[in-house]
Amino acid sequence: MAVLNCVKPGVKSGQIILAVDLTLAGDADDVLAAIERLGYEPEIRHMSYASGIHVLAILKDEQHQEVVDDDYLLEEWWQVRSQIPADAVHLWRGR
Repeated sequence: MAVLNCVKPGVKSGQIILAVDLTLAGDADDVLAAIERLGYEPEIRHMSYASGIHVLAILKDEQHQEVVDDDYLLEEWWQVRSQIPADAVHLWRGR
């Protein structure tokens, strides 16, 4: 699916990241509670964009040596999007 074709600058080849942009997601405490109810223990990171600094909750950050199926992590992405504002949930893949 085209979702995994989203390549984020700085993501390394073979790297896949599932993240929530807390800057866009609304009340951070509520969003973090929803993420934890889904079973994640997010790592908080910041990223500098042209529009400013954004705070990200990294749910998964994996490095793969082999080619990963295009549907990999897609179900998890959909599940998170069902609980968190969709425009704040990202699934990035390094090519």
